Amino acid sequence: MRRVVLLLVAIFSATSLYAQSYLTARTVGAVEVELSVGLATASNRIASFGRSNPGVEVAAEVRYNFAQAPVDVGLSLSLCSFSRSRGTNEAVEKYNFDSQSLLVMADYNFFQGRRASLYVGGGAGIAWCSRFADDSRHDVAPCVMPRVGVELAERVRISLGYKFCERANSHLLFGVGFAFGGGKR
Repeated sequence: MRRVVLLLVAIFSATSLYAQSYLTARTVGAVEVELSVGLATASNRIASFGRSNPGVEVAAEVRYNFAQAPVDVGLSLSLCSFSRSRGTNEAVEKYNFDSQSLLVMADYNFFQGRRASLYVGGGAGIAWCSRFADDSRHDVAPCVMPRVGVELAERVRISLGYKFCERANSHLLFGVGFAFGGGKR
């Protein structure tokens, strides 16, 4: 716990120093929309499941870029599906895990307006989770997602994040998106 607190203090100290040197004029447009697709896989181990099979996540995000700071906030809607299996080689049961999430997102951008812009951020919201096999189960759960990424040529966004929601539906995701709007002003 102490290491986590020290890491957070170091990150916030570094970002506040960078923010003080940030140009006061907006370098990117005010509003942008991102459409993305990515690979999702359950990285947490659950005792009753032996293997996690990768799936896909599709997302749309609308963001507002603040004029006086390298920060953006937005709303993200995503659909995700992956599977887990359990059993022996002779009798394998496959369970599909589906989730839809609605998150309020925020990102801090480094080197905004340049060819390669790094960002770190996250979001919080709600997820509708489902498990399908012989017994279908549906849950509504809070959802939190930290993420890091890079934006190339002010349009292509590559991100890595982890969605913490209902335990069986929590997953690691690697996404590639295309942003419309925004860009250099």
